[in-house]
Amino acid sequence: MNTLDELKSEYNFSDEELEYALSRAKGIIFGFAMEYRARRILEDMKFTNIRSVDMPTHDIEADKEGQTFYIEVKATKRSPTKEYSAYKIAMIATLDGPHLTLLMKPEPSLLVTEEILSEPKRILLRFFRLIYEGKTEDILTFIEDTHNREVISSYGKVIKNVTSRMKGVDELDFIKLVT
Repeated sequence: MNTLDELKSEYNFSDEELEYALSRAKGIIFGFAMEYRARRILEDMKFTNIRSVDMPTHDIEADKEGQTFYIEVKATKRSPTKEYSAYKIAMIATLDGPHLTLLMKPEPSLLVTEEILSEPKRILLRFFRLIYEGKTEDILTFIEDTHNREVISSYGKVIKNVTSRMKGVDELDFIKLVT
């Protein structure tokens, strides 16, 4: 018995009531259906241990060749990373494996997120990764580049906010240079 028939018989819902409920839940149903489709696509791509997660950085975690991948599923025709905020970029930088974007339209394709980010967001991601890895010398070299420093400085408020929660990082001189 399908779910709608079950709801009709068990709760005596009318077609009109169910239509109303489906209309209201359309986005939720779409999201779960797309997640299910994404899981099947990842299985076809030979990913294993595929698990749905509710994280601000990604929707699915899956393994392949001994490595864990963090996968954001996007079913949009617009730029898939356009709405990624600087805060989301900072969170992505904390992940201990590759972040991928699974584009569902027009045809499913799996992309390395860093490669499809705009240049400023890509620079910000690299900066945050260097911070989380504690590579102070690499950070100093990175911000010696005028363009990188200008881009990073434009995100000064976010950097100050994020690093203020990291023990000792907000006091480092390079943070003061870019905030």
